[in-house]
Amino acid sequence: MIQARKEGGYTLTELMIVIAVVGVLAFPEMEHVRTAAKLTGVQTNYRSVIATIYGLQSTEDVATKLTALFGDSENPEFEDMTNPITNKMGVATAVAFDDESTPAVYVLDKTLTTVPSEMEQSDFKGAVVAIVQADNSVVVYGCDEVGKLMTGFQRTIKL
Repeated sequence: MIQARKEGGYTLTELMIVIAVVGVLAFPEMEHVRTAAKLTGVQTNYRSVIATIYGLQSTEDVATKLTALFGDSENPEFEDMTNPITNKMGVATAVAFDDESTPAVYVLDKTLTTVPSEMEQSDFKGAVVAIVQADNSVVVYGCDEVGKLMTGFQRTIKL
């Protein structure tokens, strides 16, 4: 009698079970990956704003120049800068109300007393905040997904 040789390998059922287990174990990490990707978008926006401000002449208005380059949050266009956290486009010159989403960039006057900090401030979540000072310098902040100041993303630029 000839014996049938058993081939080495795994059955389709065994492979599907392993894939399901790996998927379940990896699921909690997915939210962390999405948040990290969004924060990378904020960092990119921050660097773009910094580069644009460095390119300004001392006679140019920061809000006008940034709005011209990155769009207006009131009338956004497809190619305007987008806030990766809220998906709102453009530049705003006043803080949004709680029911509005945060634009990509805020250009605020020196009289503003609420600036990004270590505390959660949902008005700034995912935004780059540029505050024009009385001495014509600009302080630029990057904010994370809850509106806190991102570590290492604060710079003062003298025009």
